Amino acid sequence: PAPPPAPAGMAAPPAVSAAATVDIHELMANISLQHTRKVEMLSLLQSREVSESVFLKLYDEYTERLRKSMEVRTRMMERLRSELGGKEKRYGEVKLLLEELGVRYKIGEIALEEFNRMSDALRSEAAGLERATGMLRDGLSRLERLFMDRTPKEIYDLETRARKCYEGLKKLVEENALSGETLEKIGPDVESTLELLGSLVSDRKGRERALREELETLETRYRVGEVSIEEYENRRRELQSELEKVWA
Repeated sequence: PAPPPAPAGMAAPPAVSAAATVDIHELMANISLQHTRKVEMLSLLQSREVSESVFLKLYDEYTERLRKSMEVRTRMMERLRSELGGKEKRYGEVKLLLEELGVRYKIGEIALEEFNRMSDALRSEAAGLERATGMLRDGLSRLERLFMDRTPKEIYDLETRARKCYEGLKKLVEENALSGETLEKIGPDVESTLELLGSLVSDRKGRERALREELETLETRYRVGEVSIEEYENRRRELQSELEKVWA
């Protein structure tokens, strides 16, 4: 059989360039910003600092901006996944070509000079593919991390504030200070936002609950005389230290 054809050259430049990385950062920051603005609007409505008509106009505007940004995010993720799959496939092919080339050289089918030339080209392509797939994975990771510009505590505070505002709006409806139609219109969107924010910090909230329950249990064991004051104080400090780290 004929020896494998020489590679056409270096692999194409990485799909996620420095400029694309900036675009991803700006896109994700904008998604976070639109969510924040919508919560701010809920706060203004709940405190009666904005009329219903102006609220609905701006809330719809921010909702539409957010929808478009999320669509861009979805398309970008699909493109990067497709490119990543293609480069991973090519990387596997290159590794097999290198193995095949080594066998052909060992059995004397190709000379050392030709082996070196072809293997160097393939290794160079493999290195380029490794860099490209690394950047693609990094880009996907950034796109998957909603609110990547916020700390877990900031996300938790935003969720808490949104939930408080939403409950406040329900009371306004009960007091006939806000129309039920407005609350009915925004209700599904607000609940979707709350679900999203909650899902992003659910692990930390669960950890906090477990630590507080353990702290309460410790205090109860101390009060009934099951643990000594020294054991109680040492373990209490440990638990409080862990609680401080939850939202750090």
